[in-house]
Amino acid sequence: MAFLSELLAREVRDHKSIPIGKLRDVLIVMGNGNGDKSEPYPRVVALAVDQRGVAEPVLIPWEGTEDLAGNKIILQKPAQAAYPAQGNEIWLSRDVMDKQLIDTNDHRLVRVNDLELGKIGTDYRLINIDIGGRGLLRRLGLEDFAESVADRVRWNIPSHMVAWNDLDFLPSGNLRVQVAREHLKELHPADIAEILEDVGPRVGAELIRQLDDEKVADTLEELEPEFQVQMLETFTDERAAEIVQEMEPDEAAHLLNKMEPERAADIVQHMEPEEMAEVQQLLPHGEDTAGGLMTTNYLTVPPGITCGEAIAQLRANPEARDAEVTYYVYVTDADSRLQGVFSLSDLIFAEPGVGVDAIMHKRPKRVYLKSPHEQVLEKIARYNLLAVPVVDARGILHGVVTADDALEKILPADLKVKLPRIFR
Repeated sequence: MAFLSELLAREVRDHKSIPIGKLRDVLIVMGNGNGDKSEPYPRVVALAVDQRGVAEPVLIPWEGTEDLAGNKIILQKPAQAAYPAQGNEIWLSRDVMDKQLIDTNDHRLVRVNDLELGKIGTDYRLINIDIGGRGLLRRLGLEDFAESVADRVRWNIPSHMVAWNDLDFLPSGNLRVQVAREHLKELHPADIAEILEDVGPRVGAELIRQLDDEKVADTLEELEPEFQVQMLETFTDERAAEIVQEMEPDEAAHLLNKMEPERAADIVQHMEPEEMAEVQQLLPHGEDTAGGLMTTNYLTVPPGITCGEAIAQLRANPEARDAEVTYYVYVTDADSRLQGVFSLSDLIFAEPGVGVDAIMHKRPKRVYLKSPHEQVLEKIARYNLLAVPVVDARGILHGVVTADDALEKILPADLKVKLPRIFR
């Protein structure tokens, strides 16, 4: 094993032990250098060596037989020619040391304090990243001294190493590598959101730009509206529309209401007609009212049918699978007036031939479009509801406010994103 901080400035000699210069950097490539990630640990391909009186370092190919463990780096055979740089190499000192990377296991940013190289077969490969205080002490030449002091007080200096293949690069103007997004694709949206909060909206937008629209939408729903707006500003109207229409209608409306009206209108105009209509239905309502809190994704069946027919209708309705509220089923007439409500468990355990009118609650608790959120939350809490329907003065059902959406209005910002969505 060898640490980059201990290698830099080390003397490099040729196969005849004649000094060549001082080590400036170590170059690695990912996988086989052609995008193949089957090898998790990148291998060393060249040494960048400073020579006296020469501004640019000479690149010496790594032959695989040299040893990095000694006080000097001695080449085992003459280099036939300078290493032909392909442009896909990562310079460890220049491109990685002191940079911020993403720890995809702990969903956070980490600072690179040192890098550990290990020999696997005949290759040296980048194995670990030191993100702890020990790496800083090593770079300052104080590790041994600190160890002796720690031994006297019977304390161990913690070592905090992270495997290289658990890290992803952040996009940066001076970092000439591609951002590895494979890990992000596998993370839960809440974990991605946690990383984005650390890197900020601009860099965060670059990190998720190549994820699919549904994944981006799910991630945005885990973030505060102001953060969502700043991220969405970096996308084109067309891409922003694709993302917004993958969000729940109430979440999409909240986001659009936080944006500049002109920008929001441009995004809405690029949405599919059905999704556009759902969002436009919610946009006029104040965000502190039931109309502003409600979602239009819920389950309905008509009155007068049997429980077996209701189950068949719900199964045959593709939109039912995307409903945000699936615990309750609302009974509405041909004019969409609310007639009753029953739970999905009531439906499942009822005999197929029993009518839904027999199992539904005929006077469901409700709120109105302009009901303030305090009344909505009070209604949910008083009657122990998971959701409450929102109607107008004529009793027409316009939407449903879920308990988590109502509760979010009174929670501090740092708790809102941690509130589970109990209906998904």
